[in-house]
Amino acid sequence: MKARLLVVVTTAAVVASMSAVVAGATPASAASGAASYVVVFKDGRIGAGADAVRAVGGQLGRISKVGVATVSSSNPAFAEELRASGAIAGVAHNAGFVQPALRAAAPPPAGTRTAAEEAAACASLYSVPLSVGPDPLSPCQWDMRIIGASPTGSYAVDRGAGVKVGDLDTGIDLSHPDITPNLDVAESCSFIYASTPTSDPAEQVTPGDCSNKAAVQDLNGHGTHTAGTIASPINGIGVAGVAPEATIVGLKAGTVQGFFFTQSVVDGLVYAGDHGLDVVNMSFFADPWLFNCRNDAEQKAIVQAISRAARYAQQKGVVLVAAAGNEGIDLNHPVVDEISPDFPPDSAVTRPVNNSCIVLPQEVPGVLVVSATGAANLLAWYSTYGKVVDVAAPGGSRFQTPTFDSARGRVLAPYSATASDLAVEAALGRLVQDPNNGAYWAWLNGTSMAAPHVVGVVALIRSEHPTMSVGSVAALVRRTATKMPCPGVLDPGVDFFGAPVQVCSGGIGSNSFFGAGLVNALAAATT
Repeated sequence: MKARLLVVVTTAAVVASMSAVVAGATPASAASGAASYVVVFKDGRIGAGADAVRAVGGQLGRISKVGVATVSSSNPAFAEELRASGAIAGVAHNAGFVQPALRAAAPPPAGTRTAAEEAAACASLYSVPLSVGPDPLSPCQWDMRIIGASPTGSYAVDRGAGVKVGDLDTGIDLSHPDITPNLDVAESCSFIYASTPTSDPAEQVTPGDCSNKAAVQDLNGHGTHTAGTIASPINGIGVAGVAPEATIVGLKAGTVQGFFFTQSVVDGLVYAGDHGLDVVNMSFFADPWLFNCRNDAEQKAIVQAISRAARYAQQKGVVLVAAAGNEGIDLNHPVVDEISPDFPPDSAVTRPVNNSCIVLPQEVPGVLVVSATGAANLLAWYSTYGKVVDVAAPGGSRFQTPTFDSARGRVLAPYSATASDLAVEAALGRLVQDPNNGAYWAWLNGTSMAAPHVVGVVALIRSEHPTMSVGSVAALVRRTATKMPCPGVLDPGVDFFGAPVQVCSGGIGSNSFFGAGLVNALAAATT
C-alpha cells in the first residue's frame, strides 16, 4: 500500500497481481431464499395477472396505482413461467443486490493465521479472557477497549443505529460477512473513471452513474479495513466496530493502487452531501501532492476544488474526519516535501514548503483531524501531529504491546478477499482468516486506522443527537475526549526507524500530540 493511504508500511514488497475478477451484482434474495421481482400487469387485467402470479408460486406484495407489483417467489423458474402465462405485461428481477461469494477458493496464502488461534494469542498477549468482547476476535481489539467501546462501555449505551457513515476510500469487500450486514450497497458508489490514473477497468464507472455496484469492490484492502473499524456488526463473526449498528456507505475514491485524485475526492464529497450522510471518513491525502502550495496555479486549483466540495458537504450536515498523516512531522511547521508529486511515477522532487502549503483534506477548515496512538497511549512513531490535531485515536504500533509483537500491536479489522497484497500480509504474519466462511482480517497501522475510530464515535453522537450541527458534533468529540498530557517518552519506533523526533507542545487536554485528548466512545455516547 502507498503512504497516501495513511497506513504505514515498514517492509518493502512487490505487490502481487490481483487474485480474482470482480463478479457482477446479482438480484437480491430475501432471507428465506425467495427472490424479489417487479411485475407489470396489463391494463385492466390486474385480477387475472394476480391469479397467474399465485399460480406459478409468487407472493404478491404492494401493487402500485400504475399496475406495478412487488412479488417474491422461491420458484427459480418464476419469471419464465409467468411470462409464458401471457397474463402479464412484464416481469423482472427487482433492483437489488446480493453480495458476490468470496473469491477465495484457493487455499489462504502461506502464513495466514486462523481466527481461533489468533484470538488465543491475543488473549495471552493482552492478558484478557477469550470472552472479553462480543465477537470471537475481540481479545485482539485493544483499540476498542482503550476508547471504551466494549460490552460494559458504549455498546451497552449506543451502537450508532440510524446513522449513515460514508467511507471515502478504496471501496469495500461486498462479500465480507463482518461488514455486509451494515453495508448499504444501493447507496454505495464508485467515483473511479476511465480517465482516473492508475484505475482498473473493474472499478471504473461513467461519471454520475452509480448503477455498477460491482465497481465498489475493494481491490486494495484499505477501504474494507477502515469500514470494519467503523461499523463491523456484533454478529458472532470476527470483530466489532465502534458503531456496530451504523450503516456504511462505500464511497470509492481510491484506485486499486491507492491513489486518490482530485475529481474522485470532489465527486465523493458532493455525493455525501446530496445523500444526507452523517459523517465521512477520509484516511488519505489527495494525490498527487502531499503539500499543495497556493503560489502554484495547479496546486491552488486543487485546494479550491477540494475545499469547495468539503464545504458543500459540511453545509449539508456532513461531519468530515481525516487522518493526520504518517510523516511524523509537525504539520504546523512543515519544512520540506520529498514525496511529491507521487504521480506520474518517479516524478517526485525535494522542495521546501511552509505554512502557505497545505495537506488536503486535513487542513480544510472544519475537518476533524486525528493523530494515532498505540496500546501504551503514546503517539505512534509515524504519526503526524501539530496544533491542527483535534483528537487522537488508536492507530497501532508494534512497539507498544505489553511484550513486543511485530503484528499484534497494530489494529485488526476486516480485509478484502480481492486485496492485491494478501500474500504479502500473510507472509508478515498480519493476515487472519476464519475457515468457516473464508473471510479475512488484517493487522494494519497508520493514522488511516485512527480516523475510523473517531468516525465511529461521531456516529454514536449523531445516533443520540441526529439534528446536532456539524460544529457541535466536533466540539462534543473534543469535549468528551480523555485528556492527555505531553508524554515524557516517545514511541520506541522513533529510534528504531530513525524517524523525525516528535516534539510535544501544550498542556493536558490541548497539545500538539493528542489535541483535546484520546477519543472516548463511552463518554461521547452518554453525553
